[in-house]
Amino acid sequence: MVEFRKSVASALNKALNIVNKNYTETTTRPSVAQPYMSTDTGAKLPIFPFPLTMIYELADNIDALRIPIETLNREMFKNGFEVVEKWKYKCMNCSKEFQYAPTADNPDEQPFEANGDSGGAHPRKKKAISLDSTTSTLVCDTCGSNDLVRPVPEHRKTLEDLMNEPVNSNQQTLEDVARQLERDFEIADNAYLLLLKNYKIDDVTGKIDQEKTIIKEMLRIEPPQVAMIADSDGRIGYDDKRNKIYVCPRFEHRDARLVEPKCDRCGAEALKAVIEVNSVYSIGIPQPKRVIYGEGEIIWKAGKYKPNLLYGFSPIYSVWSKAMSLSHMDEYIRKYFDKMRPPRGMLVISSRNYDTFKKSWDVLEQKAQEDPYMIHPLLVENDKGGKNPAQWLDFTGSLKELEFIEVRKELRMIIGAVYGVLPFYYGETPAGWSQEGLQVTITNRAVKFGQDILKKAFFSKISKMLNIDDWELQLKTGEDTDKLRDLQQDGIEIQNMMMLQQMGFDITRTHTGEFKVSKETALTAEMMFGVGAINGNQNGAGKGKPAPKEDTQAFEGEPHNPRPSDIGGTGQGSPTSGSSMSKKSYHKGITPANFEVVKNTLQTAIDYDWKKTKTVEQLRKATGMTVRDARDIVANEFQGVKVWEDEE
Repeated sequence: MVEFRKSVASALNKALNIVNKNYTETTTRPSVAQPYMSTDTGAKLPIFPFPLTMIYELADNIDALRIPIETLNREMFKNGFEVVEKWKYKCMNCSKEFQYAPTADNPDEQPFEANGDSGGAHPRKKKAISLDSTTSTLVCDTCGSNDLVRPVPEHRKTLEDLMNEPVNSNQQTLEDVARQLERDFEIADNAYLLLLKNYKIDDVTGKIDQEKTIIKEMLRIEPPQVAMIADSDGRIGYDDKRNKIYVCPRFEHRDARLVEPKCDRCGAEALKAVIEVNSVYSIGIPQPKRVIYGEGEIIWKAGKYKPNLLYGFSPIYSVWSKAMSLSHMDEYIRKYFDKMRPPRGMLVISSRNYDTFKKSWDVLEQKAQEDPYMIHPLLVENDKGGKNPAQWLDFTGSLKELEFIEVRKELRMIIGAVYGVLPFYYGETPAGWSQEGLQVTITNRAVKFGQDILKKAFFSKISKMLNIDDWELQLKTGEDTDKLRDLQQDGIEIQNMMMLQQMGFDITRTHTGEFKVSKETALTAEMMFGVGAINGNQNGAGKGKPAPKEDTQAFEGEPHNPRPSDIGGTGQGSPTSGSSMSKKSYHKGITPANFEVVKNTLQTAIDYDWKKTKTVEQLRKATGMTVRDARDIVANEFQGVKVWEDEE
């Protein structure tokens, strides 16, 4: 059904383009801003600040670059691959995908039970529904069709075989190749996967039978050898004159571009040219080789860190000076300790007899030229001589004076931050466990970002080439701390739902685990705000009862209704208490006559954010109490009024 609709739509578009002459043939793009050189095949060879071969050399030999690159690579692949369903059910009529069974009599939402038989704060489990159920019917909630299907098990088996079996004659698995691709992203910001195919070509017509064409090998292509075939506007498969470029699918004819969609040597149907792979672009290749690959043979992505039309831009270019500084530091330290030689400097020698010292001078000069670690002498003629005929001039400070450790830490931290790898992975001990957890969390985000890039750019496209759209291949998430964080968030959400339920709101939970709260509560406004705190019903029905009058929050010293155990209550029976307060119930300085004045003054101080000094002065003026009493009241009662205000 889906393929039929696509074919109809394609035919309709072609008919419209023929009939309607108002459409332009092509649309002008802006030119590619990235510098490049054009080759004879029409490829655009990028011009970078430094060749990619040099960038790979830096990444392999400088530890400050290799550590974050290898850390990301290791963390991404440490748990391996998995094959998961893209959907549980799919409507064949409207192509809607479902992550649950869309049954006509099975509601989307289930009541949330905080204290029921379902076991704590978990949703009630749904009854399992099968395709052959006689009581429930699978129905699409969009188009009403009952033509729903499940993912095909054979497709899962195909991806599992791809995951476990070698993908090329070098016995590399998909994980091995994917590791190479991910490393290319970190170094070159480009990655290329080659699908070597055995084409079934008709000897008479030259047509390619795509159904009988098989993928023989999967190989990674080194980015320094790649040049994209595109015009100056970035259109793949075109030259600068907007002519399409083709290549013959036969191996022996891969070295030349074609201007017609048919090979001029064998008559085979040509492929749209995509990239030129030329080993001459890499330094040190003894036997240069050029091959052109066509559409359907290359899976590639330009830019993980800097997405672009043709090429990404390596993050190493931005930290190149810092990486080189660390490299020079390492070399300096090596020379510092090599042969126990002192740092760079000069030996100044004073002599009364210049001619006598000349022979020794020539010997020292010769040794200085032969040995780079030899100290360079400098002869100074001095008739008076001196107590110190020889003096060493140090041109550089010690390692401690140069603050090597602090400088190296800063440079490594900046380089790691570019990749999302923090100092913890360089072997540095964090100040506390919380800091360690934060660093791990940040790196986990970088790992998850890289896994998503590989999935979207390569794994999904491989599945599509294998005509698999119901299962997907992906990398397992890495760190256990992510699961702990998710559990903590789920616990907080469940607690919030329980509180809302106690307040009288109806809580339901969908098939996806999402909570939904009713707009109205079963409690009246008088019950919620006119009485006091709400205590939830034990059965979780959403009904509550107000707190007793004597339990309501009050300002310290304010008269309150007596409890049975209080003096004057039903248990004690003192006639002097119950409706009024004795003087002992008030704080010093507060009387029944000024109680309301004090309370209102403190409330005003809170409303208008008075300072303590102003509040004391206003209490003294309004009540005539002493400054000492006013200060004690502010110190003891101010917070109490704030709590009372919030509760009200």
